[in-house]
Amino acid sequence: MDIKKRLVLFYRKNRKAILLIIRLAISISLIIILIKTQLKDLDLAVETLKSASRSLLLLAFLTHFVGVWITAERWRILLRAQDIGLGAGTLSITVLIGFFFSNFLPTTIGGDIYRIYDSSKRAGTTVEKAASVIVVERLSGVVSAATYAIIALFLGFTAIGEQSVIIPIVIFFAISIIVGFFIINPSVLRLNRLVDRVRFLQKIRERLKNIYDTLKTFKKFKLVLLLALFYSFVLQFMVILSYYLAARSLGIELGLVVYIFIVPVVAVIAMLPISIGGIGLRENSLVFILVAMGVVNEKAAVFSLIIFAMLIILGALGGIAYIIRPFFEKNTNQNINNKEGEEKTD
Repeated sequence: MDIKKRLVLFYRKNRKAILLIIRLAISISLIIILIKTQLKDLDLAVETLKSASRSLLLLAFLTHFVGVWITAERWRILLRAQDIGLGAGTLSITVLIGFFFSNFLPTTIGGDIYRIYDSSKRAGTTVEKAASVIVVERLSGVVSAATYAIIALFLGFTAIGEQSVIIPIVIFFAISIIVGFFIINPSVLRLNRLVDRVRFLQKIRERLKNIYDTLKTFKKFKLVLLLALFYSFVLQFMVILSYYLAARSLGIELGLVVYIFIVPVVAVIAMLPISIGGIGLRENSLVFILVAMGVVNEKAAVFSLIIFAMLIILGALGGIAYIIRPFFEKNTNQNINNKEGEEKTD
C-alpha cells in the first residue's frame, strides 16, 4: 500500500479527531493573532483592565444566568407542546451543561447536540422529536436576531465605518422569514421528493420523516410559537445588555443601539463551523466592528477577551454541573426510594 492510500485510510479512521484538532488549532491561532495585532500597547491594555468597573462587569456576567433561565423556559414550553414534561430547573442545568459542550464542540451550536440527547433520554422520547423542538427554538432565536438588526437600522445604525450594512441586514432578515415559513410549513418544500433523490438522505429517511412530522405539528401551536418568539427577544436583549455593560465597564462609550446590531452579527459569524465553539471568530469579528466604530484597538481587544472569558467561565460551571449532576440525582433517587420504603413499612 502506497503512502497516499495509507494517508487516506488514516484520515477516514480518524476523521473526527483530525477535524477537531484542526478547528482547535484555528481557534488558538485566531486568539494569538488577536493578541499580537491588537494588543500592541500592553500598558494601555493593562490600565484599561485595572480601571474597569467591577460592578458593571459582575452585572454583565449575571445576565448570562438570566439568559440560561429564559432559554430553559422557552425550551420548556416548546417541549410541552409536544407532550414532553420537563421542568425549567432540570432544563436550566441541561442548558448550562450545553454551554460547556459548546466550548469544546465545533461551532456554537455544539451544545444543542447534548441538549437533544439529554432531553430525549430524560423524557423517554425520540431523538428526532427532541431535535425538532431545538430546530424551532433556534429558528425563533434567528428571527429575533434579524429583527433586532432591522431595529438597529431604523434607529440609525446603517454602517460599520464607511461600509453600509443595510443590504446585508435586509437579506439576513428576509432569509430568516423565508426559512421560518418553510419550517412551520414543511409540506411546501416537498421534502419527500428531495429524500428520494439523494442517496445519503435515503439512509436516514425514517429519522427525517419523524423530524418532518414533528415540525408539522407546531402549526397547531401558534400561541406557543409566539411565546417562544417573545422569550427569544428577551434572551437576545439580555445578551445585548451583557455586551453593553461589559463595554461600559471598560470606558467604551458606544450606545446600546450599536450592540443591538453587533451582537446578532457576531453571533452569526461565530456559528461558522471552522473553529471550536466560535472561539477566535467571535473575538476577531467583534474587534473588527468596534475598531471600525472608532474604539481604540487595545480597548476593543480587552473587551472581546472579557466576553470570551465570561463564556469560558460559564462553560466551566457547566462542566462542573455535568460532573456532579449524576451524583446529586443518585442521592435524590435514593432518598425518594427510602421514603417510599418507610411509607410502605408504616
